[in-house]
Amino acid sequence: MLIHPLPIDVFLKSLLSAAERCGYLGAVVLLARERDAKAQYRELTDDWTSVHDVTGPTLAVLCPVPPHASPLGVPYPRDPARGVVAESMTLEVPHSQQEFAANFWEDLPFRPGWDEAFVRPNRPAPAEVHASGWTQAVTDAAAFFGIEESHVPCLVVLSMGERHGTVIPIDKSFGVYNFLKELMERVGSAPVRLGKSLDERQQLRHQIARPRPGLEPAQVQSLSRRLAEVEVLEPELIADCRARLETLTQAEPSDADLRTLRAVSDLLRSPQRQAERHNLRLRGLPSRLDRVIGTLETQRPRWEESTRSRERLVTVEREVTVLRDKVASIGLAGLVRHVAAELPHPLHEEDMGPAPRLPGWSFSRLGRRPPSTVQAPAAAERAGRLSLVMVHGILSEPAMWNPLRDLLADDTDLGFVDPLAFGYRTGLFRLNPTRVFPSINVVADSLKEYLATEAEGYERLVLLAHSQGGLVVQRFLTRMLTEGRGHELSRIRRVVLLACPNNGAEILLSLRRGVLGRRHPQERQLRPLDEEVANTHRVLMRDVINGAEVTERTCPIPFSVYAGESDNIVPAVSAQGVFPDAAALPGDHSSIARPTSRQHRTYTTLRRLILKESPP
Repeated sequence: MLIHPLPIDVFLKSLLSAAERCGYLGAVVLLARERDAKAQYRELTDDWTSVHDVTGPTLAVLCPVPPHASPLGVPYPRDPARGVVAESMTLEVPHSQQEFAANFWEDLPFRPGWDEAFVRPNRPAPAEVHASGWTQAVTDAAAFFGIEESHVPCLVVLSMGERHGTVIPIDKSFGVYNFLKELMERVGSAPVRLGKSLDERQQLRHQIARPRPGLEPAQVQSLSRRLAEVEVLEPELIADCRARLETLTQAEPSDADLRTLRAVSDLLRSPQRQAERHNLRLRGLPSRLDRVIGTLETQRPRWEESTRSRERLVTVEREVTVLRDKVASIGLAGLVRHVAAELPHPLHEEDMGPAPRLPGWSFSRLGRRPPSTVQAPAAAERAGRLSLVMVHGILSEPAMWNPLRDLLADDTDLGFVDPLAFGYRTGLFRLNPTRVFPSINVVADSLKEYLATEAEGYERLVLLAHSQGGLVVQRFLTRMLTEGRGHELSRIRRVVLLACPNNGAEILLSLRRGVLGRRHPQERQLRPLDEEVANTHRVLMRDVINGAEVTERTCPIPFSVYAGESDNIVPAVSAQGVFPDAAALPGDHSSIARPTSRQHRTYTTLRRLILKESPP
């Protein structure tokens, strides 16, 4: 039952401060209005319940509380059954991060009392209480971060070191769990190891701060005074014994200390000293000395544990320093942009400026940009311009080129370029028995007609192909030469291939056959050592790559071929093939063709190649 909710601004500031002090890389905040949650509950509830499994000890997750749940919040160290909650929103923190909760409460601007800012989790609040509190909390949190209400529901990723927040609107096509899973894989293990090291450091400090074992000063003084009165033993031995007793009030007992004390005890009990034991000065002294020896032997393991803790703390402190530097160098904000750019529907970034109530922080928003609506000029106006014809691969579509088209549209130096996206039918399943997936030859013939019609009037063409699209382009060129139409290819000034399986793709071969089917006409061309692909390469190398002049059967066209640096679908040896002008670009099989900024090397490389073919 909700008693006194903590104001959202105090709660969020405490969250950020505690996370920074604990060395966390960042925090993730999920914001959703009550009406949005009801409309998208089926799509998002799994993400809300499982996102913490992905983020683990690296990220703190602020989630809405479903109406049937009982909020727990941040547990109060003195009473774990109680916790703080931000107006019907709960903060889930890694249970292993003991320091987080302690620092959270230390950072509060007031000392919480028994009835202040607590949740009593014995029963859930009524649904209407959750609904009103939930909606108000999201509204206040959005205002705190400077997020427009139209951007809610959204995911907010906070980078502590960079003091930057990234807002990602959530819709049905955005999988929060998969996004964070990929993000955490890119982040690596340094934040997790840092969290464990911080926990260990905190435990060691607690162990060291406990009172160290030792003898009571009054007990030592009394025993030392009695030993000084013993005249029957050697003065040197008594002096040594008294000196060792004095040091044992603060120092760990050594083997030499215990041997000296036992030697004195044994001498006092020896038969030679039988008569002296009746002396009042010696009466009870051996027993008292034995009790001291027993106390020291009992305390010795605790002394050894304390010494080991101090030695281990030095090592852990060094580890924390090294790991903090690693975490600080990760650059979470840039990593978020990079991962988001590889989603099925890429996101673009726009600046949101500083947060109104979070000094020193800046925010940006990743939103979906609609497909470019720029139309190519009419055929009569195309003379002197260049068309970039883009061909996608298998299981893809022309929309994959939208990020590149948007970058081209914003580049004033490439104002003479008109991008065209050629599409063809491809997919996994053929649901209509009256239709089939076209073969590479059929798609090549379709590209021929597309260039004759859609690209009519352009004096210069650059063909850009990704993955299987590169096989389509190569087949189109060789079929045109076989038909004696080499002169029609003279306006093609360059071909650029990105991650094209020139020698086939072995990865997931059996899975492709099982999913696409052995008779899928496009999948067959992706198999290693395909005979038809090999024949195409022979003609291409002889009549295009090494062609001397434009004739009916030959047409020299430069090829620029690139592999993805981290492509595990089409390896570099297959993507580069036998082409002389071959290199590599950053990215995997998908991201190599989806540049996210004008600084992305795929874009800068393509830009350089296009400018080479610019009109005089």
